[in-house]
Amino acid sequence: MASSSSPALDRSRADPPATAGWGELFSGRNGWRALALTGGVALHAVNVHIVTTVLPSVVREIGGLDWYAWSTTLFVLGSILGAALSVRLLAVLGPRGACLSALAVFSAGSIGCALAPAMPWMLAGRTVQGLGGGLLAALSYGLIQLVFAPRLWPRAVALVSGMWGVATLCGPAVGGLFAQGGHWRWAFWTLLPVAAAQALLVTLQLRPAAGVRHE
Repeated sequence: MASSSSPALDRSRADPPATAGWGELFSGRNGWRALALTGGVALHAVNVHIVTTVLPSVVREIGGLDWYAWSTTLFVLGSILGAALSVRLLAVLGPRGACLSALAVFSAGSIGCALAPAMPWMLAGRTVQGLGGGLLAALSYGLIQLVFAPRLWPRAVALVSGMWGVATLCGPAVGGLFAQGGHWRWAFWTLLPVAAAQALLVTLQLRPAAGVRHE
């Protein structure tokens, strides 16, 4: 008697779903692209914990204890707004232009915080910084489908999400070093060379000539 298996079942047996290991994600051009995406999330996430640690030192120097909680609140609001705007920015500027713009906004906010003579200036800088960070984080997730083959998407999402855990471990320690040394402004200045390195990586790895889809 002939077997009565369905055509769909036969196709699933003949063509198993393609899977990819971590090695493929970290090797060759994929590795550099993964670094380009995870760097944006890492920059935003580490900054959250660094600034939380140095804020008491900020208040001791420039005052504004009554506005202490607003530093985090405005940063979060800026991050939400940035995440909401990321889709529009990506549609207008493409992957590379959107990421570079987000890095520029984040860097401008960091400079504003580093130069803040009083708490209102710090709050303005934190809002701009949150806007840029929200853009970076949202773009890192949104670009996965444009940068990687479908078989790499699950691992790429896991890698980008894992940066939040890394930031939770490293951010407070780094911020504590600046707070202990009494150099809280350098907690913001040191973000700039990292952002510049990230911009260079994005410029090289997310350009159309590198095979990144821009539609």
